[in-house]
Amino acid sequence: MSPTTSPALPHPDPSDVPGTGASGPGTPGPDTPATGTPRSDTPGLGARLPRVALESLPDSCQAGPGVRIHARRLTVGEDVRIGAGTTIVGDDVVLGDGTAIGPGCDLRAGTLHLGSGTEVGPRVRVLVAERFVVGAAARLATGAEVLCRDFTAGRLFYFGDGARVGYGGTTTSTARVRVGDRVTIGQHTILNANHEITVGDGVGTGSYLAVWTHGYHFGHGPLNGTQPAYAPVHIGRDVWLGYHVTVLPGAHVGDDTVVAAGSVVTAPIPAGVLAGGVPARAKKPLDLRPVPDDLAHDAVRDALRAWQTELDWKGCLVEWHEGQDAPGCLARLTVSLPDGSHRTHVVLLAPGAPRPTAPPAGEALAIVTLADDPATPRPDGPVALFELRSGRLSGHTSPVVEDLRDQLRRHAMPCGDDRCFSSIEPEAFARLKEAAA
Repeated sequence: MSPTTSPALPHPDPSDVPGTGASGPGTPGPDTPATGTPRSDTPGLGARLPRVALESLPDSCQAGPGVRIHARRLTVGEDVRIGAGTTIVGDDVVLGDGTAIGPGCDLRAGTLHLGSGTEVGPRVRVLVAERFVVGAAARLATGAEVLCRDFTAGRLFYFGDGARVGYGGTTTSTARVRVGDRVTIGQHTILNANHEITVGDGVGTGSYLAVWTHGYHFGHGPLNGTQPAYAPVHIGRDVWLGYHVTVLPGAHVGDDTVVAAGSVVTAPIPAGVLAGGVPARAKKPLDLRPVPDDLAHDAVRDALRAWQTELDWKGCLVEWHEGQDAPGCLARLTVSLPDGSHRTHVVLLAPGAPRPTAPPAGEALAIVTLADDPATPRPDGPVALFELRSGRLSGHTSPVVEDLRDQLRRHAMPCGDDRCFSSIEPEAFARLKEAAA
């Protein structure tokens, strides 16, 4: 690969900024984000962009010691949290409602836009010349880095621990990354975007993926009859790239294809196949189509049974109710947190069956169904509705509902894309963490 030396990403240096918390007299309306007030009296790092007075952020925004924001235009939503020692720089900066940025981050882009509910882990670094835009509920995990000309990603984007856009030549005019909705990029991935990398909706990868768009070696050049490799890479929608897959310049992976762990993709791979090997070749076609409802219900029941085991381990109170105790009810659980709170009735409902009646006072209901009807009305009260075939989730939320959502994700039936996934922490871990918190 190229020996090109990329410019070092800046590290935040909280020592040159007085420690200041921020909870100032912002006056945003209920649906209108507050706009920070630029202050241009700060020399040194970021002096070309005015510094924002943290006191102008919304009352609901929390900023730790040593936070610096330099922006010409700043829009900050409600309930935004910015960790200590974090630096944010941009001509146009938008932090959506509920955005959480960890400590020690350094985020710089011409346009920096973090969608609502986005979570940025500790020590994430971004240096993007034009746009760095991620949709709602994106999660950039600890130590992730992005260095390129332009980067956009859709809703529910996950970029794993230590994943990087970089590794040489990614400050070129062609250094762009385009990522669709509901994409998961595994830990310690390399996206070498010397040329454009595009990733379709619904793509998932294992850890240690490497995507290269350029490569050369001084001993093998055009004067010796060989050519450097410079070409974009395209990954289609709903593709799975297994652990330690390598994708080389100019490769194209078709929609719905699975590439086996350890493979090296050197040439186009067609859509809808299982591919593997070095170099990767199509091994067999994949028959991907919706299964009948009875088989789908069996898969959901298996996921709920596995969830019951995990809830027991987490210390929750769980009752599994066999048989149909209501019309169209295929399975039912009753779940409470270890202290008995958030009692929730979880019902697997057959398509077309009437909705169960409202739960008793002080309790909640979670309906799981295969139904796929955009006209389905949003449930009222403490009721959550999971529509598995469409991936929609509406209505009530709670720790139990979010844990069920995470369980369905782990069984490849994700629902909802307006918030990051979360789960109930097992008591055995929680007590150890709390003992010396």
